[in-house]
Amino acid sequence: MIKFRPFYSITFVIALAPLTTVAALFLCMPTNVHATEPVRQGQESFLIRAVFADHHLWLLSDAGELSAIEESGDSRVTQHLPGSVLDLCVRDGHPVAISNGGDSRWELSVWSNQAWSTITTVPTDGDAFISINCMGGAETILTSKRLIALGKDGAVHSTSLSGPLHRGLVSASYDNGRYFFVALNAGEWGGGLAQIDKITGEVASVEKNITGQLCGGPLNSECDPVNGIAAEPWNNSCLAIAVGLVHMMAHGRIVEVCGDVIRTLYTKPFDSGFLASLSRSHAPPAETIAFFGLTSSGGTLWAVGTDGLYQIDWRGAATMTPLPHFKAIGGIDVSFDNPRVVLVKTSANERHSVSGTVPMLIPR
Repeated sequence: MIKFRPFYSITFVIALAPLTTVAALFLCMPTNVHATEPVRQGQESFLIRAVFADHHLWLLSDAGELSAIEESGDSRVTQHLPGSVLDLCVRDGHPVAISNGGDSRWELSVWSNQAWSTITTVPTDGDAFISINCMGGAETILTSKRLIALGKDGAVHSTSLSGPLHRGLVSASYDNGRYFFVALNAGEWGGGLAQIDKITGEVASVEKNITGQLCGGPLNSECDPVNGIAAEPWNNSCLAIAVGLVHMMAHGRIVEVCGDVIRTLYTKPFDSGFLASLSRSHAPPAETIAFFGLTSSGGTLWAVGTDGLYQIDWRGAATMTPLPHFKAIGGIDVSFDNPRVVLVKTSANERHSVSGTVPMLIPR
């Protein structure tokens, strides 16, 4: 018996598809292991990471191509590093890139004084790369088997993970000193929020299902792609996370995580007209705004949804402004209009849903 997911899933297709089609669908299901895609026409629009540093917007595609746009410029410049670039982060105000260095090693490079220079190399030990984080002025590398902390003094500390992460690409990560949090986006297959104990390596899913239904919230690894993590500006011990998916229907919310207390901080109904007539006035909305980015800046929680840019306060009250005009630079749509954040559009979510182009939110 097939158990049907909500309409934003493609599970119902499996019941009707030929066996070869079903096999292809499962072969295309995303995993948590980062792998660069082959280069092809239009690849540059599949952005998986963007950071702002040194007055430049640094953009990474899922083909491992790194480029930069100067804030006051009108061109996008390709960067040349050894091997394909795997991920980006910002350390002490400078972008740091990690790339395939060959000979079973990763190479870390920093942009400073208008040039890239090698910081260090790290042996892969047969692990698959997943992501890098630069919080606290030092790099932490997440692999398929380990959490590797690179100290400022050159010391390397490695912690073995207790098990694999839930499937999905890492959209963001956050380090609060004790735990390393990982936001996972697997499109219609969910993703969720993972918590890694930095001392023991224990991997746990941070989730809560109030209703007990298949995709009950406020945070469900099986159904909720997480697209951003930020510490709440009014309480740094709590995290806010952005949930967003557009796959036939729109689905999203901003969730607050304070230890074991998980609740919806903000949600907004979205009426696309699709199945809206099935919702009664007293029932939960059939669709909600999907959020694709989140950051804390200037004492405010900023989130970007499909319809605009949101400022959210401690009460869960939000002020929304429409998305700004985007300027096409080197085939990328970008906006530097906001003094706190940069917005850039990516088509990468098309790999896992029918969301099309969605905005990414990059703190300045």
